Amino acid sequence: MFEANINPSPEDEDLERLALRGLREGLDPQEATRLDALAASDPARAQRVAELAQTWAMAGLIEPGSQHSHLMRDGLSRRHLIAAGAGGAIAASVAAWWFVGTSSRLYQAPDSGPLRARLADGTEVVLSRGGRLHVRMDGARRSARMESGAALWTVAKDRARPFEVAVADHRLVVLGTRFNVDPDPSGLRVDLLEGSLRVEPGRDQDPVVLKPGEYYWAGHQPLVAPGDGAASAAWVDGRLVFEDVTLAQVAVKIRLHTGQQLHFTDPKVAALRFSGVLSVNDPENWKPGLEAVLPIQVAPTANGFTIEPRGGSRPRV
Repeated sequence: MFEANINPSPEDEDLERLALRGLREGLDPQEATRLDALAASDPARAQRVAELAQTWAMAGLIEPGSQHSHLMRDGLSRRHLIAAGAGGAIAASVAAWWFVGTSSRLYQAPDSGPLRARLADGTEVVLSRGGRLHVRMDGARRSARMESGAALWTVAKDRARPFEVAVADHRLVVLGTRFNVDPDPSGLRVDLLEGSLRVEPGRDQDPVVLKPGEYYWAGHQPLVAPGDGAASAAWVDGRLVFEDVTLAQVAVKIRLHTGQQLHFTDPKVAALRFSGVLSVNDPENWKPGLEAVLPIQVAPTANGFTIEPRGGSRPRV
């Protein structure tokens, strides 16, 4: 048994601190690795971890069936721990459920630019300016809901807990992958850069599995087609890549990533088609890019820019 010590070692104090924190709020991957190593170093320490979980369960601080009751569900009582005599094997099962905890968090990107965040499981996400993302994790599942904005995901692998992303009326299910989500008003677009991704539409449609280099578009007629994932995710580096889209579509992206509103004085201007790369970090960078290839002129306004035919002429679409 792990006995109280008037002068506990720094390792024993660290084990106690990490174990209690894991029960209260969860640990990040580095802390979980530390707890795993400490528990593996001595069967008595692994036993102490199990005893703490059992104590919390008996006190009603752990919900039945939660990840923290894992040792009790699997019958790893004190007797089993002592009989096993090998802390490493036990600790491996300890850290698997311990470090995540049950957590819920809202991420809000500022209006000044994207937010880069690392989640508790090691997943990395870049959220476009003004975007909102709600993340929930426990020992059984990892999930997130994109409330607004675009996001580039790099999901940490965990076969026991697929990562689920809810966006619009779709659900994206991944084990470990990198993908870009763009909730465009014309239809949700998901580009897969690495790994494998299952897209589950909210309507009565069959799920589809994307391969690297493919994208899914949920427009009037949902489709899966070859795409350019690097181009779709270029906004992370302050660049917007367009290929044969209307200026109206360009305006939507510029507003999403800069907050600037583009006003068209002529509907035919909004229908002009554009291909190219625009920098969103400074309007002075993308303004000449548009004027150089299209018969338009761009003028600043109080809350954005006005785009009109160059010299007052009506452009051909």
